[in-house]
Amino acid sequence: MTVAVLDQKAAFAERLKRIGSGQQFEHADVVGYQTQKAWKRKYGEKAKRPKRSFADRLMILVAFLCGASAVLSGKLGYFYLSKLSGLPEAFYGLNGRGMALFAFVMALILIVVFQLFTRGRLQSLALGCALMHFGEAAVAQTVPELYAEIFAADYVATIADMSAGTPQS
Repeated sequence: MTVAVLDQKAAFAERLKRIGSGQQFEHADVVGYQTQKAWKRKYGEKAKRPKRSFADRLMILVAFLCGASAVLSGKLGYFYLSKLSGLPEAFYGLNGRGMALFAFVMALILIVVFQLFTRGRLQSLALGCALMHFGEAAVAQTVPELYAEIFAADYVATIADMSAGTPQS
C-alpha cells in the first residue's frame, strides 16, 4: 500500500514537472482535457437540432392561418366601421392604416391566444399576413361569390379588377 502511494506521488510530481516545463502531453494512464476534447471532436455526439413534433408543425400552419385571418378581419372590421356614421373624422381618414391597425391588434390577440411566441411561428404569422395583404385581389378574383358575402359587391369588383390588371377609376 505504501508503494502504491509513493508511486502515485512520484507520478503526480513527474506530471507537475512536465507541465511546469511546458510539455503539455498527457500520461498514458491519465485522460486529460486535450485528449477528451480530441476524442469528442472525433467520436462525440454532435449538437443536434431538436426535431419538431407533429403538434409543433401543426402550430406553424395555425400561425400562418392566423396571420391571414388577422389581415382579413382587419380589412373586414375597418370596412364595416368606416360605413358607420358618427365616428371621429380622423377615423375615416385612416384608409389602409386603419386596416393595418385592426390587423395588428388582431394578430397580437391571436399570438397570445395560440401561444405563437417562437421564432418559426412568428415568421409563419408574418408570412400569412403578407400573403393575405398582397394576395387579397387573387382571392377576390378566385372566389368572388364568397368574398361578396363578406364585403360589399362594389368593393369585391374593385379588388378583382385590381388583380386582373385594369386600373382603378
